[in-house]
Amino acid sequence: MISSAAAARHQLRRPALQAKHFFSSKPSTSSSTSKLSTAAAISVVCSLFLLSDPISSATFGNNNDENNSYWAKELQQEIIGLQNAQQKSSTGSSRLRNAHKFCIDDQSPSQQSVDMPKQARIVIVGGGFAGLHTALALAEKMSSLNNGISNIDDGSVTLPPENEYNQMQSGHSTNSWYQWLTRPFIVNKSTSINNNNHNRNGNFNTEIILLEANQIGDGSSGRAKGLVVPGFQVPLEDLEEGAVDNEGGDNHWTVPSLLYKLQSILPTHTESQHHPRYTKDVVREMYKLSYIALDRLRSIVDLYDIDCDWIESGAVEGSIHAMEEDNDEEEEEESDGCRILTGKEVNELMGRSSSGGNDLYQWGEYDPGCAAVNPLKLTIGLANALERWGVRIYEGTKLTSLEKTNAVADESSADSKGKYTLTTNNGSTIQCDHVVLCTGADALPSDVSRRLEQSFVPIYTWMAATEPLYDECPLKDGVNNDISNKEQGQQENRPAPMCGDDHISLNYWRNNNKDEGRLLFGSLADTFALPDWLISWRLRNAIKEVYPQLGNARFDHIWGGKLAFAPNSLPLIGRDTDYDDVVSDTNQESQARTNFSSGVWYATGFAGHGIVPTAMAGSVLANAILEIPGQQQWQLFQTYFPPSSFNGYPYSRLGAGMVLSIYNMWDWAGKKGIPLPALPKLW
Repeated sequence: MISSAAAARHQLRRPALQAKHFFSSKPSTSSSTSKLSTAAAISVVCSLFLLSDPISSATFGNNNDENNSYWAKELQQEIIGLQNAQQKSSTGSSRLRNAHKFCIDDQSPSQQSVDMPKQARIVIVGGGFAGLHTALALAEKMSSLNNGISNIDDGSVTLPPENEYNQMQSGHSTNSWYQWLTRPFIVNKSTSINNNNHNRNGNFNTEIILLEANQIGDGSSGRAKGLVVPGFQVPLEDLEEGAVDNEGGDNHWTVPSLLYKLQSILPTHTESQHHPRYTKDVVREMYKLSYIALDRLRSIVDLYDIDCDWIESGAVEGSIHAMEEDNDEEEEEESDGCRILTGKEVNELMGRSSSGGNDLYQWGEYDPGCAAVNPLKLTIGLANALERWGVRIYEGTKLTSLEKTNAVADESSADSKGKYTLTTNNGSTIQCDHVVLCTGADALPSDVSRRLEQSFVPIYTWMAATEPLYDECPLKDGVNNDISNKEQGQQENRPAPMCGDDHISLNYWRNNNKDEGRLLFGSLADTFALPDWLISWRLRNAIKEVYPQLGNARFDHIWGGKLAFAPNSLPLIGRDTDYDDVVSDTNQESQARTNFSSGVWYATGFAGHGIVPTAMAGSVLANAILEIPGQQQWQLFQTYFPPSSFNGYPYSRLGAGMVLSIYNMWDWAGKKGIPLPALPKLW
């Protein structure tokens, strides 16, 4: 019995003794290295999985956040709640924006869901600047064509009465889709949304409708910095350096050109890898279009009396890099009304003269033709202008699928349908002949446009509004007129300019143009969302570098959002040829040609380019859809700057983030005087 008990105790102690022996013995080097390698490999695999585009999009891309910017808070104080806030519904159904404007009775449908139209001539997807400008240009041009006016870009447009929120619809009652499409555009000013304008199927026909997934002003357009400047993020001279007819253009290395060379050796599902090289005349024409768009934007604000705090402030940009010697460029800038500034002049215009005297900016440029605007008020004003033309805006309505209509009946049939069928998140379907996609790529289902699916990298940027600074605000109206008014002698009290610099993260700032003197400061460029405390800390470091005296200023508002950044360095404007039908042209020896009576178009990728190019895109696409002769400039963008077929998927965020980090490190080293080899230009 004793021996049995001793044996049992020995068996119980064996695991403990073995464990003691294991931990007291020295592990072999090879075994330890193998375990560490396995753990490191597992960590890398897990990190790559978590940082991949599908997981990142699922984590950061599906938040249905509202506009919480300074602009929204300011507007709430003015009108006690954002316009149309009463239309927000918990049912998830479509809401017709300002539906009461279309009603003839005392009922207010703003709280009710509405039936979507079954048919429309043109459907705009996205209620940001690009979508609103496209719809407005279409409405104006369609009305002008009715009146025999072929070109309204000079401002020759007659507005409908402001108190008549009428719809643009067919002048004759018919259910034949193609008969309706072949008739001239007719504006019927006596119709409204009621039982009288329903056709025999119980559906009302509209020329243009706009779908917005959230609410007008909730997206990046309503949160922007509000800089109105012509051109694009890439300077014209940089684009000209890479032109095929420029001497040394083949040796002009930029990140977009490197991506182009990379995608040319990879399998691709579009013909974008075969696009021809552009010439100097091509990019000059594009820049010319942007200056025309600036004039159009000014005329829109004036014509529709949009209260958006428009101020002709001018803009100054400081450079942290040494200026390249180019006398021709300097003469060109002077002739355009812009000015090359010394570092001292940059500091004076930015109000940095008393900021500690650091030499952050070595030189700069001043453009008197730029303006400042309240972007949220401008967005709402454009939507109001659309409704004045009778264009219906459906909020809370997200596109979920887009496909060619399965069967298009004979045009004489009462069941004739549009070329494309759209399905929305509430189950509604719409047949139409033209679709314009004006959203970021990640806001569209992956199967809606393969052309746009891998043409973007999401970039997050943030802004902060300081507490009221009053006299301590470095940007003041009427200061430094000796510099800003050198070419504008007639102006005695020019407003404080919009400001920015050429950091890769693009610092940009302005005052809020009010007596309280807030500074609105934006910066950062990240490919993943960041926690609020980290955003605040980084923004404070950025503002402290520019204005050391504001290091302790309180931030009353911090906001930001995700932008659709196109790696090809220019906005994406064109036609999605994947949806095109090719027909036989018997007059041209049966050569194939595209049927332009319908189409899927896109205008997106405006991150970093500002408000003006969105107005340009609206006019360009309206001319394309209406086939206005001699006004088909969309082909320039489609041919020479199509969507990229490769963005680094499934690690576009990670790859772009690494590239930005490298360039940010180069910026930091340059400011510290550390010599490093030059990198290819990012744009």
